[in-house]
This record gives sequence, structure tokens and C-alpha cells, in this order.
Amino acid sequence: MRSISRRIHRAILLVSMACIAVMVVMVLEVNEDLERTMLQVEFEQELDFILENRNDSELFVWEGFNQQLVFVPQGQATPSQMPEIFKDLPLGFSDEIQRGKNTYLVNIAILPKGVVYMAKDITHFEDREFLFSIALVVMTLLIIGLGLWMATLSSRRIVDPLRKLSEQISEVPVGSQMPRIPVNYTDSELYSIAETFNRFLGELESYVRREQSLLSLASHELRTPVAVMSGALDILEMRGQLKPNDLATVARMRNACTEMRSNVEVLLKLSRNQADGSPVREVVSLTALLEEVLDDLNNLFTVRARVRLTVMDTIKLRSDAVLVKMLLRNLIQNALQHTQKEIDITVSKGMIQIQDRGAGLTAGQKAILGRERQVVPGSASLNGLGLYIVTLMSERLQWPLQVIRSDSNGSVIQLSIPADQILGNH
Repeated sequence: MRSISRRIHRAILLVSMACIAVMVVMVLEVNEDLERTMLQVEFEQELDFILENRNDSELFVWEGFNQQLVFVPQGQATPSQMPEIFKDLPLGFSDEIQRGKNTYLVNIAILPKGVVYMAKDITHFEDREFLFSIALVVMTLLIIGLGLWMATLSSRRIVDPLRKLSEQISEVPVGSQMPRIPVNYTDSELYSIAETFNRFLGELESYVRREQSLLSLASHELRTPVAVMSGALDILEMRGQLKPNDLATVARMRNACTEMRSNVEVLLKLSRNQADGSPVREVVSLTALLEEVLDDLNNLFTVRARVRLTVMDTIKLRSDAVLVKMLLRNLIQNALQHTQKEIDITVSKGMIQIQDRGAGLTAGQKAILGRERQVVPGSASLNGLGLYIVTLMSERLQWPLQVIRSDSNGSVIQLSIPADQILGNH
């Protein structure tokens, strides 16, 4: 993941470097052009002076402090006393040459009246150009340093408000009452983001409160019809007028009522915990809770004959005993309902595994347990609702739930207990 600060820093630095490069090239080109233009003008002036003041038919050789001139009339041979600087140079030559430590600008012009050899010592120009190059390098380094400083400062000034806003958003706790982030930003874009996020928090809180109210109300309202149905089933059985087939149907109805009552109790417990906002923490013996769950389920299933409990570590932990018991009851009851074979429960430090030998979970049930699919009205049976409630309880307890294996040979579901909730082995 790339950093915005680094990208801004790099962009500003690249722009600065590009500007510096263009500036240096332009300065060097302009300086070189000025030098050549100045010397060319001097050459032309001196050439005009020679042609106006000298006899066109006479050989002229002159050597000064920083200039050498030779005029060879048309038709005459190159003189033997030709200065060393012009030797071995072709006619029409015009360029800089190096002779020892000195630099000369040589121009050999072919005219109708003859050939003019001109050489000008431009060593002092080259020395000044060297000093100018040093000054240009120093100036370039200063500009690069200034560009680095400006890039760092600009990227920091641009990104720091974004980083501050990001930290404020990340520090907002999740709950029914979430504090708003400050909106005291001078930048309109950041103000808009903060204002929009606060508005989102308000909508989210309203949604959560509606869901909690609906959950609590629905759970309370469901207890009455479930109790009525259970009482009616008791009356039917007490009359003793049911045939064996009717008794089997009543047993199925009673099992459904029992499961529904369990789910309603869990929903009520979850809604109370969400309303309180603070989870209950008490010392819990995990083995004792499992024994209680198995005793309760023994009234509905042949638990003692089918369930094998293996306790590798006797664990005491600090957690919500009611939620832990409901979570274990739902998982074990689900396994007992969907297979007639044996069930293995293994308890070790930090882990509970429940293994059955049934037909395995369906794709929809796996999706519900993996939180990949939400339960919506009309999309799941009572069993699907029970599995979804299991995920809510494991999330509330902060016990990660994972389907280790599920195929035609059965399923293995694992609950992981956080280390900070375990008090130790006994």
C-alpha cells in the first residue's frame, strides 16, 4: 500500500528537479550563445578593419597579446612564418582549439581578396565560464535542497490533517453511543468528510437502537406464544387420548417449542447485554458448565450413551457464564439433533472441539457459521436461526468459531478461547 505523503513528496521533488534541469540547460545554452555571438561580432569588426586599412596585395601577419591575425592575398602561397596556431588547420575552419593551457577561438575566412586567419585567446572567457559553472552547480544544489525542504514541508502540511482525521475516525469506539469527531477543519474537503462521518455515526446509532429495540420486543413477545404452545402440548399428553402417531407428532412439536424457547432466551440475553453495553465477567468452570449442559440435554436426548466428553485441561476462565452455557447448549443440541451417532467433545487449554458423525453441514449452514451470510426473514429455518444466534454469542464472548471439517463423515466445530479470559489450569 502506497503512502500519499510519499507520493506527494515525490511529485513535488520531481517537478522541482525538472524545473532545475530546464533552467540549467537554458542558462548554459544562452551563455554559450552570448559568448559566441560576442566573439563573432568582434571577429567581423576586426576583419572589416583589416580589409579597409591594409593593401589587398600585401601579406599581413600580426600577433598581439590575445589575438593573432594573418592575411594572405589571393594567389599567394601560405607564408613560412605562419603562426603555430594556424598550422595543419583546413581552410574555412571555425571552432575552439586547445594549445597548451590556453584556449583559442580560430576562424579561417576565405574571401574574394584572400584568406584571413584569425585566432583569439579566450582563456579568460573559459575561466569565467568555469567559475560560472561552479556557481551554477552551487545554485542548483541550493535549489535542490530547497526543493527537498519544500516537498517535505508541503507533503506534511497536506497529509497531516488527513492523518489526524484518520486517527480520530479509528479511535471512535463501536457501540450504541459513539462520540462524534471534531469538525474544526479549515479545509472544506476535510470538514465535509468529518461532517459526513458524524452524520453516518448518527444514522448507524439509530439503526442499532432500532435493531436492539426490535430484538428485545420480539423476544419478549415470542415467549408468550411459545409458553402457550408448550402448555397446550402438556394438556394433550395429560388427557391420554392420543394415538402413537399423534404422540410422535406432539414430540416433534415439543422439540420445536423447546428449541424456540432456547433461542428466545438467548435473544433476550443478547439484547440485555447490548443494552447494558458492558459484558458480564465472572469466574466460570468450563467443565462444570459442560456437565450442566449435558444434564439438561439428557432430558431430551440419550446424552450419556452418545456423548463422550474428553477433558484434557480443566480450565477456569473469566467470562459470562450464562452466554457460555447457552453457546455450548446450542452447539451440542444442534449436533444431537442432526445425527443419531456418537458425539465427541474435547476440552483443552484455549480450545473446545465438538465432533459429530452426521451428514455434515450444508453450504448455507457453513456460510452462516462463517459470517459469510446473514439470516434475513424467510431465508432460514429454525435451525438456521439457531446457527446465526450461535455466531452472535461467539462474537459477544469474543470466542472465534471455526468449522474445521464438514463432509459426509461428519463435522468438527472449534471454539477458541482468548488467553486473556483463561485464569489457569487446575
